[in-house]
Amino acid sequence: MSSKTPPTLVQLARRSLLKDEALTISALQHLPMELFPPLFKDAFNSKQHKILREMVAAWPFPCLPVGALMTTPDLEILKTVLDGLDLLMTQKDQPRMWKLQVLDLRDANHNFWNVWAGIWDGVCFPDISQPQPLMYHPIQQGKQSLTIKINLSMNPGNISEYNEYFYQWSMERKDVVQVNCQKIEIWTNPVYYSTYLQDVVELSSIQELEVYKHCDLNTLAMIAPGLGQMTNLQKLLLNDIHMSLEWLGNKKIEDWCVSMIIPQFSKLHKLQHLYLNDVCFVNKCLDQVLRSLESPLETLAITRCKLTESHMSCLSECPRLHQLTHLDLSGTDFINSSYKFLGRLLGRLTATLQKLKLKGCMIVDFQINVLLPALSRCSQLTEVDFQMNFLSMDILKKLLQHTANLRQLTRERYPAPYEVYDEFGNVLPQKFVQQCSELMVTLNVIRQPKEICFVSNICAGCGGFCVYKFGAILCLCWQSERSLLDSEKGKPELK
Repeated sequence: MSSKTPPTLVQLARRSLLKDEALTISALQHLPMELFPPLFKDAFNSKQHKILREMVAAWPFPCLPVGALMTTPDLEILKTVLDGLDLLMTQKDQPRMWKLQVLDLRDANHNFWNVWAGIWDGVCFPDISQPQPLMYHPIQQGKQSLTIKINLSMNPGNISEYNEYFYQWSMERKDVVQVNCQKIEIWTNPVYYSTYLQDVVELSSIQELEVYKHCDLNTLAMIAPGLGQMTNLQKLLLNDIHMSLEWLGNKKIEDWCVSMIIPQFSKLHKLQHLYLNDVCFVNKCLDQVLRSLESPLETLAITRCKLTESHMSCLSECPRLHQLTHLDLSGTDFINSSYKFLGRLLGRLTATLQKLKLKGCMIVDFQINVLLPALSRCSQLTEVDFQMNFLSMDILKKLLQHTANLRQLTRERYPAPYEVYDEFGNVLPQKFVQQCSELMVTLNVIRQPKEICFVSNICAGCGGFCVYKFGAILCLCWQSERSLLDSEKGKPELK
């Protein structure tokens, strides 16, 4: 006997409907609203586009979260759903039947479909017939407006046709459709997509903006006015932003770019998370950026740059940074005298800081000593990362001892002591295990760590990194993860 549960009468009825498209479409006006979500999901999974189109136009709820059903952006589904909206907007003789207010194309609101799926299993479900508070146009010239929610990843390698179709469709219906975009990732040609944003997206709806390395400084300056209109922006990530080769060394152009970009920060009143990763204007204008901030930040990442003593002084004194929960200065080259200001900043974050990343900052023993008093009082820390710095065995023991009161630490990354290298900088595996084991003994006397590892510099054997974790030393390279101590004898030893 099969243990498979037989289909319910309702499931059989849905299957029967979907076998006859004409019957299904004609029955939509009389279909109980409770049947719409499971029937829509069935039609979606079986790619019955004609039925989906008609169901969009007849949708009995204020919100249709179709994006939750798409594992990846699907151009054919997008066309079908937008055709359904067109059909809905042509039903001028039945405005009272228009229930749909929001089409949600984001990968969100999964609970909607899960709740309705549970109805047939007797699961108690909440009232989800009303949408969350929304931004949408009022009725314009007798036409009711629709809001479309979408997150855009502007990477032409995989979904350019999806974005292009949506852009053209939205442009032609600007008078009745408002596009709200919570998150935008720009990977290529920001000039083109700045037009996309200004023509289609309601800029005040954007809460997260991530701009990656294909955007140079002069292009960022050109789209800066749009940035200033993102008044609800909470997260801004700029990554690998430099002057283009065409204008490299042209100080006049560089100054113009900076003058266009920096003032926009003062308009971002809700900004909470700021990431400036390898951004060229940080080296000269960080103090201007910090003075422009209008709201307290929760996250600040300034990585792969050079910070002067003046910059560090400004960081330590900026009133908008004294409630940080995440601080990432990885890859930052400090001058020696700057560490007193970093220590001062940590001293002001003892009640809030949860994540501290100082990876690859060229920190040496005497500099870490400056940070220890403040670090030991950051009682909310859950994660620290000191990898790729140059610390001795003695100072690492001292660092671990100063974490005695940091009982909430769940993830710790430390550099291997420099005693584990030979005169050529190659890792000595036996010494690596011995030294790291000794450090673990030191730490276990103080507290019980949850997740901790010690990481070397580049491994000469494979070009990866040696990692001491869970009592063993591993070599992490592009090809594999293996134990150095248990490697085959025929492979070259690390000496």
